[in-house]
Amino acid sequence: MKKLFLIACLSLIFAACAPAEGPYKNGTYTGTGNGYGGEVKVSVVIEKGNIKEVIVDSHNETPGISTGAFDTVLAAIIEKNTTDGVDINASASFTSNALIQAVKEALEKAK
Repeated sequence: MKKLFLIACLSLIFAACAPAEGPYKNGTYTGTGNGYGGEVKVSVVIEKGNIKEVIVDSHNETPGISTGAFDTVLAAIIEKNTTDGVDINASASFTSNALIQAVKEALEKAK
C-alpha cells in the first residue's frame, strides 16, 4: 500500500514538472485593425501555446513614422505573450492601436 501511495505521489510530482503550454492553440491566425492609413493585417504564429511571431501582412501606414510602432509594439506583444498592458508608441498611436487590435483579434481565434 505504501508503494502504491509513493508511486502516486511521484506521478503527481512529475506531472507538475512537465513543461507548460501557453494559453493559445498552435497555428497561424490572422487579424485586422484600423490604422491611420487604413486597414492593418497581421498573422500571429503560435507555437507551444505562445506567441512565436507577429507578421504584418499589409498596411498603408506612413513609412518612417509607423516603423517605431512596428518594432516596439510587436516586440512587447511577443515578450508579454498578450496585448494586455502593451504601451503604444506615442509618435505612431494610430498604428500602435491598429497593431494591438489586429493581434487581439487573431489571439481570440487562437483560444
